[in-house]
Amino acid sequence: MSIYPGVTNGAVGVAGVSVHYYDGGHGADGAPPVVLIHGTGGKVDTHFFTVYPMLASRHRVIGIELSDQNCLGTDRQAPLTVESLAQQVRSVLERVVPNQAAILVGYSLGAGVAVEVAASWPEDVAKLVLLNGWAKTDNALRLRLALWQRLRNSEDKDALAELMLSNVYGRAFLNARSWDDIVQLRDAYVVGPGSDRQMALNMELDVCASLQKVVAPTLVIGSTYDQLIPFSYSLELVGGIENAALAEVSSGHGSVTERPAEVFRLIDQFARHEAGPANSARFEDGSLKQLAGFQS
Repeated sequence: MSIYPGVTNGAVGVAGVSVHYYDGGHGADGAPPVVLIHGTGGKVDTHFFTVYPMLASRHRVIGIELSDQNCLGTDRQAPLTVESLAQQVRSVLERVVPNQAAILVGYSLGAGVAVEVAASWPEDVAKLVLLNGWAKTDNALRLRLALWQRLRNSEDKDALAELMLSNVYGRAFLNARSWDDIVQLRDAYVVGPGSDRQMALNMELDVCASLQKVVAPTLVIGSTYDQLIPFSYSLELVGGIENAALAEVSSGHGSVTERPAEVFRLIDQFARHEAGPANSARFEDGSLKQLAGFQS
């Protein structure tokens, strides 16, 4: 994998399911590694191609590629569950960084998976970053996901691409490009691996009960102009976790593509600073000014 020099790759078998990971970077001795968990249809080099190299310049970074096969039970094609995806992450951690707590960074669906890991195995999670995620699929989100499914099942592939481009990217990002550029993006759009089964999980996702079990210091990052997972969903995440802070970036859902340096800065600062005792701090413009919960 060429996402960063010296990255090595491997795979862990989880009850017959193969889960691939990528391990690289330059972390300080004894510092917790940063573990990246992608979203629906993503891979390490599609959802984190901008953020991985920046983080790897200061941290050991492990990117996990989730399998869309269910690793709980014997039926690999049983409906995918967030518990199954969490078990995949936990198995990689046990193999690659045994007896060491990690900083989990979950993007979109990956945020729900990260919550489940932190709730189920709190000893494995030093800190938690939830990026453009949500706690429970409500009717408003389910309508958007149902439209994706209808277009996915149709012959109108351009319409599916247009839906995703308009929902994933913010207005400023799209308007900074020519219409020819947008057409090229539309024509190049492909449905990512695992999307169908992960979208089925998205339709029913609910980690509200797990939020209450999270004890790791948590940073929730939402996007001002996110039309797929609006900022209000980030407010629900931060409200459900006892020791959580909130940051807001000016982008659409594709924050890792639109504002990668800002996302990197927030994660890096949060990873390198000690967490204090207070609750629901807000990172103003990404700074760490003696805010409640995170001492600079």
